[in-house]
Amino acid sequence: MRTNHIWTDEERAIIRRDYRHNRQSLVDLAKRLGVTPFGVGGQVNRMGIAKSDDRRYWTKEEEETLAELMPHFCSQRVAQMMHRSINSVVVKSKRLNISTSVRNGWYTKREVMEILGHGHRWIQRRIDSGAIKATYHHNGNKPSQKGPWSWHIDEKSLVDFIRRYPEELVGCNIDIIQIVELLAGIKNGA
Repeated sequence: MRTNHIWTDEERAIIRRDYRHNRQSLVDLAKRLGVTPFGVGGQVNRMGIAKSDDRRYWTKEEEETLAELMPHFCSQRVAQMMHRSINSVVVKSKRLNISTSVRNGWYTKREVMEILGHGHRWIQRRIDSGAIKATYHHNGNKPSQKGPWSWHIDEKSLVDFIRRYPEELVGCNIDIIQIVELLAGIKNGA
């Protein structure tokens, strides 16, 4: 059972005195105080001693580039292309009302899982067998098992799979509206 650490004034004084604005400093302080690095990081933020000059603000040009890239690439690939963190790309996309899931004619493996109503392993077996044709985004490197956002599945491939293997779909699990729109060629509910 997890219990929250009650921070003392002495511990905060140690953090204020010994924190060096880097990851190793967090780890060292956490070991010394018997807490997690996340706990120390939380105290650093609460005390206001985190460096604010490390933040890289978005320029208007970067926002425009983000709006152009998001319909074509997954968040992870956009983050690499823009030299930003995935979190930064996703949060900025949400703030600018740029969809991270509506793309031009393709889906991530995670989205296909939701549309077809099946889990990661089921979809992966179909990809491995070639029943669902998929590629991956990252310079030809195969994604890890925990990377369902890294797969690129063209709309045509998904439609071909649905038409070739309708018996594979379980009626109570599928996103019927999305499947009808795919088969009818309707784009994003238009």
